[in-house]
Amino acid sequence: MGVISNFFNYIKGLMTGGEQEVTVTQEDISNWLDKKSWDNLSLYIFALNSGINVIANALSKCEIRTFYRGEEVRGDEYLLWNYSPNRNMNASEFMQKIVWNLIYKNECLVVPALNGDLLVADTYIRETYANFPDRFSGVNIDLENTTYAIDKTFRSDDVLFYRLNNKNLIILLNQVMDGYKSLLQAAVDASIKAAGERGVLKIDAKAPQINYGKKADGTPRTFNDVYREMMEKQFASYFKSANAVMPLWEGFEYETKSGAASKRSTSEVDDVKALTSEIYGRVANALQIPPAILKGDIADVEVLTRNMVTFAIEPIAKMIERENNRKRNGREVLKGTYQMIDTSRIMHVDTIDIADKAFNLIGAGWSVDEVRIRAGDAPLNKEWSKKHYLSLNFAQYDEKGETDEAGAQTELSNGKA
Repeated sequence: MGVISNFFNYIKGLMTGGEQEVTVTQEDISNWLDKKSWDNLSLYIFALNSGINVIANALSKCEIRTFYRGEEVRGDEYLLWNYSPNRNMNASEFMQKIVWNLIYKNECLVVPALNGDLLVADTYIRETYANFPDRFSGVNIDLENTTYAIDKTFRSDDVLFYRLNNKNLIILLNQVMDGYKSLLQAAVDASIKAAGERGVLKIDAKAPQINYGKKADGTPRTFNDVYREMMEKQFASYFKSANAVMPLWEGFEYETKSGAASKRSTSEVDDVKALTSEIYGRVANALQIPPAILKGDIADVEVLTRNMVTFAIEPIAKMIERENNRKRNGREVLKGTYQMIDTSRIMHVDTIDIADKAFNLIGAGWSVDEVRIRAGDAPLNKEWSKKHYLSLNFAQYDEKGETDEAGAQTELSNGKA
């Protein structure tokens, strides 16, 4: 019971913004399941989680490039963000947790550990000020079997605090989904009814006078108790099962009237599919993901992926990138010391398909190693592979705006670019 209670608490916490303490009883869970809330909620949560996974997985593929005084370097900061942000998580897990918190809570707090590691806070208390740095206290990190509490108050200058620009996405989606959940349940009920069981329950006239024993608390079990239990629990379970046997109390007799099992009509099944598709489309639009990607369609996947990167991935990447540079580099950004989240790594690159483009890039001044890295291959790190070349098709412009083809040819012959 602990697992479903925790899940039920978790769901209620999402709906209340995590600000209220919720007590869940066995009766709460039974009533919740009897109302078929599980079917509605599972579809909604599954669609939302699928969309978050798409964004989180895409961002985890990005390389965070680091620059010092205008030169790209790979040092401690590069290692921290691309491989090991802390001792217990790799960079992909770390980025996925950031994205989950961002979308579920509309914000995410990352605090530094004493050894320089970065930890994603699960709960915290934020005190806001107008002219002074905000303060964060009561920071807790959820582990598998316990919670790690940090007994320290952080200033906003000392932490990384990411916030999305839109309203809390969960609240927005809940408002949109309310109508669709009821419509979906209506379609499901109609589909079940089309192939449902039909029968007659015969009750003997003497049934109300029969002794049905005692209940768990020792009080007599009445006819009304037996009738209510049969109708609300036993028959409900019987009708849901593909193969089942149901014992009846004395005085009751059930006779089926359904005959041969009827088939669900195509239109009723299509209603369920259409409403499910509509829910997926609404969730995808709220996350700025093309609905086809969330539904698993593969047609025009390259175009759809570009749209997703443009509207769903890059805004989050830029927000994280700017917060990191603001807090970890400060004014050094003006001198060329910064980090950049390279979203171009999200798209899969086939080296055969880009052969002509690679040739043109090298002729336009890219080195062989730069093209190999962009294609997802390892650099050669040879003296010649690091050089930059300029094709004779390119010409320099002088101060008057006139081309100087001779100048371009001279620089190429001297090995300059």
